Amino acid sequence: MWLLLAVLLISASTVFGEQAATSACDPNNDEVGLKTIAYFNTLFDGLGKAAEKDPTYNTYREAMKSVAENIEGLYGATLIDPNWTIVQVYHPSHFLARGFSLKKVKELSEFVKMMKDSPAPQLSEPGHGSIMQPRLIAMRYPVVRDGKVKNILSMMIRTDYYLQAVGLDKCSAYKITCKGTLAEEKGKLSKNYKEVKLQLPATEWVIQYQK
Repeated sequence: MWLLLAVLLISASTVFGEQAATSACDPNNDEVGLKTIAYFNTLFDGLGKAAEKDPTYNTYREAMKSVAENIEGLYGATLIDPNWTIVQVYHPSHFLARGFSLKKVKELSEFVKMMKDSPAPQLSEPGHGSIMQPRLIAMRYPVVRDGKVKNILSMMIRTDYYLQAVGLDKCSAYKITCKGTLAEEKGKLSKNYKEVKLQLPATEWVIQYQK
């Protein structure tokens, strides 16, 4: 149970020292940047369509079905109430997560406040708390009625599928930094690498990479 709860929306990472980029890229001209934006736009579009159905505990799985069936690398998805308690899960095998309060997770405190003050889609950094936990990226999309959050739809994608979709898996080295904190890396960057800064829903990613 705790493994599942730990990976639903939590992300753990470590700070790393700054390194000067040799090639800062315009997101509109950078291949990895463009593919990253397109990748998450597609996923959030699917969540948005499910949110339009205003799903409840009883209708959530049906509302998510057409979205979930077309997503490669989907680890799981949840329906969260306005108090950030998981009320329903997409995969029946994740049933133990129901009833868990995400407000207990300190890493989410900033996201909880943002959702309350300015309800909008949210993207977490690639997260993995330990070698026993899958590497996941979480997305959240609010159902807003009369200006207030009625429910939140969330889903978790395996990080490897994102890396493959944007071509980072084929790079010799890369680093993904979210709000100044290292989230994902591979290899060692040389002096010649590209860097692209992306403003994504509720967060900022800096991707440094070399072919």
